[in-house]
Amino acid sequence: MPCGTLTVAELLASLHGHAAQPRPMGCEKLYDGVYRVRLGDWRIIYLIDEENRRVDVGGIRRRGERTYKGIDDLFR
Repeated sequence: MPCGTLTVAELLASLHGHAAQPRPMGCEKLYDGVYRVRLGDWRIIYLIDEENRRVDVGGIRRRGERTYKGIDDLFR
């Protein structure tokens, strides 16, 4: 994947993979049940809801200074 580009197909494949394996190699726990995974220059920020067996995507953001700003409000 060229730097900075992300196709819808790549994004959907990654999201479907997270449904089956919500903690893939390389994911990083940010706090509580909130994780992030890298996808090229993009970051997928998501919450693993163990009780309901669900993964909630809070944001898909391009990597930068503001990538993680305001993530506390994504899952309220």
